[in-house]
Amino acid sequence: MALYQNTTVDSDRLIIGNYKIETSATAGGTFVNVGAGMLNSFAHNFTKYDVQAGNAPDPIEGIADESVTFDFDMIEYDASVISAISNGLVSATVTTSQSTLEAGGNTTLTERAYKLTNRRLINSTTVETVITIFKGSIDTGPVINPKSDNDSDPINSIAFSITAINDSSRTAGSQLYTIVKDEV
Repeated sequence: MALYQNTTVDSDRLIIGNYKIETSATAGGTFVNVGAGMLNSFAHNFTKYDVQAGNAPDPIEGIADESVTFDFDMIEYDASVISAISNGLVSATVTTSQSTLEAGGNTTLTERAYKLTNRRLINSTTVETVITIFKGSIDTGPVINPKSDNDSDPINSIAFSITAINDSSRTAGSQLYTIVKDEV
């Protein structure tokens, strides 16, 4: 018989499933759904600093730098969305007959806001967990992961890695991201 360290789990506090991924020019702007895919990871990263006395406890500790990284895959090709996610690295031309992605020669990246939304139904009530990233920039160009025609899941995915940085125009404590979860 198993021995459990906790005797109960509050299932209303669990976040189950994946997230809708959206992007916008600013956190206050209109967000656009990037389409079907998968949020693979979300990490709050930071670098600590300390001043060492040598013969006494460290008198000062703090945070030198912090960022958020998140990775996701898309399975729908939409040149306009890929262009938006790419912060100016690539551009898109879309007509009724073609969707073209163009790359090369761009010299600046423009940060964008991102919103990750998880929706769950608990006792007939929709509960959301929303992660808002205020300023993010792409780390690599679109990475296309081809698969075999004979694969059981032959759909190509397009991978992205984004790093978010502090938005100093916001108040301290909410310059990088917020996570807001509805309570039941």
